[in-house]
Amino acid sequence: QCKGDGEDDTWMEAYFTFVAVDSETKRPMRIPPLEPQTRLEKDQFEAGKRRAQLRKEARKKQKNFETPLDSQIEKMALGLLREAGPLKNSPSLANPRSILMEQTKLQNCELAQPQTANLANQIFGGFLMRRAFDLAYATAYVFAGCRPRFLEVDQVAFTIPVNVGDLTSFQAQVIYANVHDDLRGFNIYRGQKDVPLISIEVSAWVVLPEQASAKLSN
Repeated sequence: QCKGDGEDDTWMEAYFTFVAVDSETKRPMRIPPLEPQTRLEKDQFEAGKRRAQLRKEARKKQKNFETPLDSQIEKMALGLLREAGPLKNSPSLANPRSILMEQTKLQNCELAQPQTANLANQIFGGFLMRRAFDLAYATAYVFAGCRPRFLEVDQVAFTIPVNVGDLTSFQAQVIYANVHDDLRGFNIYRGQKDVPLISIEVSAWVVLPEQASAKLSN
């Protein structure tokens, strides 16, 4: 947790999950379990177990294409599809302030270098996250026309590892843009109206030119 000097309010909170990987099998390995002692440690341990279980359930639903869609989200999606119709079919008559998501895309490619590898000869997840963040920042910058302020990172999923020498393609696009009042987490916007908020989605792909294919990594 991060707090300002002399302030009680937490302005940033982060959770880290570490996995021990066998250098030969490249699979997770068992490690000595933690044994919380104090009441605070036990509460934190139980909270961590709940977060881990929620992540497992989310991955299972995603794998089985069980993504629940409530009425509010469905209504919003239908409205966006209706707005996109003129942009696709009659662009000259469309709302000049609307843009298709695919037109907000930015992309870069790079070869995975050994200096960013871990002991298993795979690229550090933190390095990939930094590259994704840089591209997300640039995408928001180009889309908005001014320097963005970072608010938060959503869920980060690691599907397959990136090995040294892999050709990695990072792709980003705007998936949501709207205005909000009194944006949570930014004191400088407290009391302000119509604060713009942009959500960027970034995916990392391991490109296999010899096979004319690519695999989603993150």
